[in-house]
Amino acid sequence: MATIDIPEKTLGKQHLASNPNLSVWVSANAGSGKTHVLASRVIRLLLQGVAPSRILCLTFTKAAAANMAARVFDKLAGWTQLADDDLSLQIVAAGAPMPDDLELTEARKLFARTVETPGGLKIQTIHAFCERLLHLFPFEANVPSRFEVSDDLRQAELLERARRKVLAEASSSGCALGAALRCVVDECGPEAFEDLIKEAMGHGAISRARWPEEPAEILRRSLGLTEGRDVACIEREMAEEGIAPERWSVIAAILDSGTKTDQTHADLFRHALLAYRAILSGGYLRVCLEPYLSFFFTAKGGLRTSVVTKGLERAHPEIEAELRAEQLRLERLVDERKAAATLDRTRALILVASTIFERYREEKAARGILDFDDLIDKTLALLERSDARWVLYKLDSGIDHVLVDEAQDTSEAQWKILEELTGDFAAGRGQSSGPRTFFAVGDEKQSIFSFQGAAPHMFDKMRRKFESQFTAGAQPFAHVPLTLSFRSAPGVLSAIDKVFEHGEHKTGLVAASEVWMPHQALKNQLPGLVELWQLAAAQPAEDPRAWTLPLDLLDAQDPANLVAQRVAQKIAHLIKPGSNEFVHDSKTLRRRPVRPGDILILVRTRSAFFEAMIRALKKSQIPAAGADRLELSHHIAVMDLIAAGRASLLPQDDLALACVLKSPLIGLDDDDLLALAPGRGGSLFDALQASADATHAGAMNNIARWRARAGGGPFAFYASLLGADSGRRAIEARLGPEAGDAIDELLRLAIAHEEEGAPSLAAFLNDLEGLEYSIKRDMEGAEDAVRVMTVHAAKGLEAKIVFLPDTCGVPSANHDPKIFVLGTKVPGEQTIAWSPRKDLDCEAIAAARGKARDAAADEYRRLFYVALTRAEERLYVAGFHGAKGPGPGCWAKMIEAALANEAGIRTVPAFWNGEDQILRLLSEGSGAPAAVMPDVQTAPPSGFLPDWLGRPARIEAQAIPPVRPSHALAPAGHLNGTGAAQARRGKLMHLLLQYLPDIPPGHRRGAALAFLAARAPGLHDTARQNLAGEVLKVIALPELAGLFGPGSKAEVSVAGRMALGRRTIDVGGRVDRIGENQKEILAADYKTGTPCPLDGTLAGYIAQMALYRAVLAPLWPDKPLRMLLIWTAGPRVVWLPAKMLDTALAALAAG
Repeated sequence: MATIDIPEKTLGKQHLASNPNLSVWVSANAGSGKTHVLASRVIRLLLQGVAPSRILCLTFTKAAAANMAARVFDKLAGWTQLADDDLSLQIVAAGAPMPDDLELTEARKLFARTVETPGGLKIQTIHAFCERLLHLFPFEANVPSRFEVSDDLRQAELLERARRKVLAEASSSGCALGAALRCVVDECGPEAFEDLIKEAMGHGAISRARWPEEPAEILRRSLGLTEGRDVACIEREMAEEGIAPERWSVIAAILDSGTKTDQTHADLFRHALLAYRAILSGGYLRVCLEPYLSFFFTAKGGLRTSVVTKGLERAHPEIEAELRAEQLRLERLVDERKAAATLDRTRALILVASTIFERYREEKAARGILDFDDLIDKTLALLERSDARWVLYKLDSGIDHVLVDEAQDTSEAQWKILEELTGDFAAGRGQSSGPRTFFAVGDEKQSIFSFQGAAPHMFDKMRRKFESQFTAGAQPFAHVPLTLSFRSAPGVLSAIDKVFEHGEHKTGLVAASEVWMPHQALKNQLPGLVELWQLAAAQPAEDPRAWTLPLDLLDAQDPANLVAQRVAQKIAHLIKPGSNEFVHDSKTLRRRPVRPGDILILVRTRSAFFEAMIRALKKSQIPAAGADRLELSHHIAVMDLIAAGRASLLPQDDLALACVLKSPLIGLDDDDLLALAPGRGGSLFDALQASADATHAGAMNNIARWRARAGGGPFAFYASLLGADSGRRAIEARLGPEAGDAIDELLRLAIAHEEEGAPSLAAFLNDLEGLEYSIKRDMEGAEDAVRVMTVHAAKGLEAKIVFLPDTCGVPSANHDPKIFVLGTKVPGEQTIAWSPRKDLDCEAIAAARGKARDAAADEYRRLFYVALTRAEERLYVAGFHGAKGPGPGCWAKMIEAALANEAGIRTVPAFWNGEDQILRLLSEGSGAPAAVMPDVQTAPPSGFLPDWLGRPARIEAQAIPPVRPSHALAPAGHLNGTGAAQARRGKLMHLLLQYLPDIPPGHRRGAALAFLAARAPGLHDTARQNLAGEVLKVIALPELAGLFGPGSKAEVSVAGRMALGRRTIDVGGRVDRIGENQKEILAADYKTGTPCPLDGTLAGYIAQMALYRAVLAPLWPDKPLRMLLIWTAGPRVVWLPAKMLDTALAALAAG
């Protein structure tokens, strides 16, 4: 096994960062082990005697919180059974000093102490922390005492209710709300109205306004408009206070003496004069201004460089000077008119959005609901109160240590909460006698969630602020950079450095005044490969596409489709047995064949290419994990289940019935339907009933069974259809594992529907079909399959091989925000301004739009950094573009500019046609052979091969694998497994049965629930209660007192050699628990499935226990060994008689 020594310098940094006696800010590069440092700090705090309740660790996602908690719990659980020397080594490795005997004893107690803490160790998202705080202090925070937190689905439902109410209110004639709504819809159109309102409500200017007109009043001051200065006032000044309209005809006559261009401009003055005279008779001033302004400004709104031709300027210099002065006057007024129009437009939007927000707030209050924004806002308001220190003291008697993960993705409001939580830390104040510390870890180069409020500029700003505060309070504070990558090969890291060292590529990743700090690699032995494939360009279409094709369907020769096919072709080669393609084991660094799970395909957005990529993988029969996010009501599995529900409620619905007949639930094909449908006299259901075909009769039986259940609730209907009727198995067999996630979410929604009121299958289907709702799938624990994900979803993941096939698109003006944030001269005062198009921007809005575009470009480059740093060993970059070519500054051009002239870069023919080219940069690493690439194979020189290579190899005796008792009656690798959910449940139960007996009986339930909350955050509360109760019933059985008593052992590894008939076999396995009472030794195996009768179905279990007994019995010659099976359901204990075990062993010997 290869050993990788971590440099002393890096170990020193890790130990400094995890030091529990000082506050630390860690700037961590991608893959530099920040999670390890964070977990080590938590463990060192516990080792130092800090109560678990006084530690608060905040993470960005629930998955990160679960991962962190699992690391801490697994480490502490492992310590309970380590020998003194091994435990001492692990404690020292965490950065703590060498422990004495007393400290070793205390270290072994940490696991029990942590799980016994009420509420458990607080490793959670900031929203979960806020929720808990508000539940503890509902009256102080002015929230419902038993509020619930709405999910995205319920939030969308309540917002829709609020919008409908406001639309009904606005329909009243003559109301201000109606006028405002017409103004907004006229400007944005009905299609964009919903998105615009969401964008407006997402800004705190509306939700935090102290009075309805406050945002508009702040905007007026921000735009520099005096009160009463509106569009009409400005337009009157335009027309009347410059060149008098009476003089327009004189100017027109002078222009007539010039060139044709001057004469055309003269017509503009005459048209303006005619319009102005019409105004005097009641016309619109703006009609007059348009031709007048078009003389001074271009069609795009810019100033004309010359107002008269050169000849006319020489003949009439006074006219040129007069017109130039007027142009400058109008320039100021045009910008002011745009500002006034922005104010009017924004005021209307604010009125509509704030009214919807108020109705939405009423809907939440009526149901006792808070959304995620409420959690942050209410918590911040609570902590900013004058008596907040008392609240913090009452929160588990205070918090002494705050740790923040992914600090670069923390929003400004969340930073304010953290400042309130740690306000006394820097000054050394508080109730604790020991040090109070703050720890943050992050990487501003990886801040890619601005749409969720992340503020990357705050990362360095807050570091300086905390450092200044702690230094001023004479409290130790350290800034620790972690640059050593534990993930990527040096060749990959070198390419990444070249990309961001080049030109302006680092803009947005590091400060303009800072240089790019190169990455360092721990695994210098690893070979690294970076390839840039020639981009696929759009070809001129020969024939227009058929109008009947779906709009998002890619043509077979579309460049996006070509790239998807090339990626699939490359992956098929990589994973093909015997392809001579290798990656390296993360721990041993030994070469091994490429597996599908080693490969990650990253895209910028879920576009048509995303679906094309998944189709190409499936067409090539490459195992694929499916989409990382599912649009629920549009997923084919859910559509089939909806059709089943519709057909059960109304079988005369021919379309629904036809859909379900062809679905995996029934499985008819086109031939079956053709034998049934054409020429029928009545409905499809009538034809199905009348058919004598056996296949049709089977389908009819299914429909009849479903119809009988359709009168109940949706959950019972679908639970039976998917479970007892094997519908789930059929759907997943055809559509793959991702269908299971969609099914699980449908069942969850069915339960929620039944909890809200009178359950009805018809009502549930109506809600489901109108649902715009997506679910995020957990791809980190995906089976051995290629993952296709967006870069945002892949944050925190890694893979041996990464493909970036979507590298030519760039942020465009179409993605500009419609609403901009403006400030005033008052510090911290901000508001919003609505400008739907660039040509409507006044100067202040234009500057804000420019900043927004710069920020989008910065995040685009940070997204590229995140994508590149997911790769461990290989990075393949491809791309496709339309007729206009790749976007300027796109990812493909960035990497091409950085690597095209790099030493070691090679140009090789493309594998897909031999005509295109691939730029390849191969780094062989130090001390390990590079992966063999197909086109760099060379013939060895003569005499290089040894002579024995040509001789036939002698036949070796086949090694006999050790017998595993749990597989005694089944060949290895051919055991039928349980479903994934049941397997997870069984693992959790085994862990609880392993650790709970060591905890005092009075604390076991609390410890079990805390453990489940940490290890299974997605498990429903009821399921946690049931699981914990099932385990506690087993432990409490009187006849098992010896099994779970003092001195008993859990998860005991068993290995031995024994005679079995005429054979000698090696036996290896693990016994769930061994204990003893006064009379006998007890050895038990847990079963978390359905209890089996003592007949042939139990033979495999009996054989398993017979082998265990044969190996273990000699260890206790003075006491009999009794074997037992424990089914947790019930619970049920089966004592296995010795005679039964002897008979089973004899049967194994004879076989």
